[in-house]
This record gives sequence, structure tokens and C-alpha cells, in this order.
Amino acid sequence: MLREDWRADSAADLPAAFGTGVAPSVPLPPGEILTDQSPGKGDPAPLCWISDERPSPHLLAALRTDHERTGLWPLLLCDSNEVYGDRCTVGIVPPEPREHIERWHAADVMARIWDGLVQAEDDLGPAYELEVLEPFGYDCPGLAAEGNLLADPDILANQQVPRFVDADTRLGLVPVERGADVLATLGWSGAANHVSRTAGLAAMARNWEERFGVRLLRLGPDRLDLSVAAPPQEMHHAAAVAAEHWTFCPDRILQESGSISAYAREIRGRRTWSFWWD
Repeated sequence: MLREDWRADSAADLPAAFGTGVAPSVPLPPGEILTDQSPGKGDPAPLCWISDERPSPHLLAALRTDHERTGLWPLLLCDSNEVYGDRCTVGIVPPEPREHIERWHAADVMARIWDGLVQAEDDLGPAYELEVLEPFGYDCPGLAAEGNLLADPDILANQQVPRFVDADTRLGLVPVERGADVLATLGWSGAANHVSRTAGLAAMARNWEERFGVRLLRLGPDRLDLSVAAPPQEMHHAAAVAAEHWTFCPDRILQESGSISAYAREIRGRRTWSFWWD
């Protein structure tokens, strides 16, 4: 949803809208500010700025360098099913404040979702066969060890961005201190069929930023793309990471790879992680 008085046609317009105080140092293409569209909002708050057209990767790189001073996280927003500026990937469910993310620890989020996924269903037995969980069993294995950085996370993110720019992508600028927080603060509903709120997933993504040099690149109505500067190199490490991904996005593993072990072979050494929710 766009408020007419929040049309932002220059970088100088953004500090007043978001209260950041510092405008981006590079010119922005024409764009607009999207607001909270969730039910019951009489005076919807601004959530992000979005460009009218697809951006250049060079612009994203410049804005990524700017983030520390502007407080605006640059990412690609994609949505081929809706009209930009009317209803997009933004503000579909009530945004969650940063404080909600900070209540969660990644290990607790993983354990809680794992236990919920594998719990017995009345007399039907376990929800999943052990082959799906191999090399693990029904007990949550816990978080994987951190990876070894193979590149600077921000430089790698800039290198990977061109792969994700197409006719359906737009530049988004979100007032957050770190990219992972976008999942909760943007009112994104992509994982709504998996979890009721996204603060826990944002906490896991924060942890991936620290352990694997992850950067959020692209967000769509039902998908998420990340760059990974410290991917798992050995199979046992990849399997442990794959177990985390299964709790983060089971649809991606079950409907494409079929099992945690098969998915682990796919992400070993991979510099991007992509998720989608059915």
C-alpha cells in the first residue's frame, strides 16, 4: 500500500520516512514507500522503499556499502503475481519487532520445530520415515559447527546478486540493522504454512549470518535466497547444516531432494542457499 505523501523519488526523501537520519550516498531510481497492509491498520507505518524497475547489481553493491551509515538494508524483492506498489511481498501479515527475534535462540528454534515435525500422529506412528531423516534419527541433532569463511560475505553477496535479477525483481531498502531481521520486520508471509510467525526463522538466519557468512539477497512471496561465504565443505558438516535447513524449510527438502542426506549432497560447497514454501 502506498501513501501519496510518501512517494519517494530521491534518496533524500528516505530519512524523513524511516527516521534514519542519513540518506544513501548514491542516486536512487524512481520508487515508492510500501506500508503495513495487515488487517486493522488505521494509519499504516512505512516498512520499506521499493523501486519501480529492476535494479542494477552495481547499485545494490553501493547500497550494501552504505548500509552501516544509512541503516537501510538493500535486497531484491520479487513477486510476479501481484502489482508492485499495491500488494507485494511486504506487509501481508503484522510485522514483528526486533525484540521478538531476540527472544529466540537458533538451537531452541531448531529443536522445537524438529520435535514438532517428527512427533507421532495418534496411532499412525512417526510423521516421517527414518530414511527421510538419515543420517539422523528422531532426536534433533542440534546446530552444526560454524563454517570456514572462503570469501568476504559482503563481496560474495555482491558477486551472487546478478544471478537473481530478472524482470520480476525490484530493489528494496528496509530499515533494519541486519538482513536477517527483514523476515520478521517486513510483514513477510512466505513461510506462513510452516510457522505462524517468522521471528524464530529470523533468529536462525541471524545465526547463519554469524556461522556461515550468510547475506539475504532476495525475498519473494514464498521464497528466500541467501549467499553463503562459509558453506560446509565435508559431507558430515553438510548433513548437519541440512538438518537445520529441514527445520527452516521442510518443503524445499521433502519435495525436491527427498531426504536430508540427499539435500546435504546438494549444498556441499554451494555459495547460495535457496528456500521455498508450499
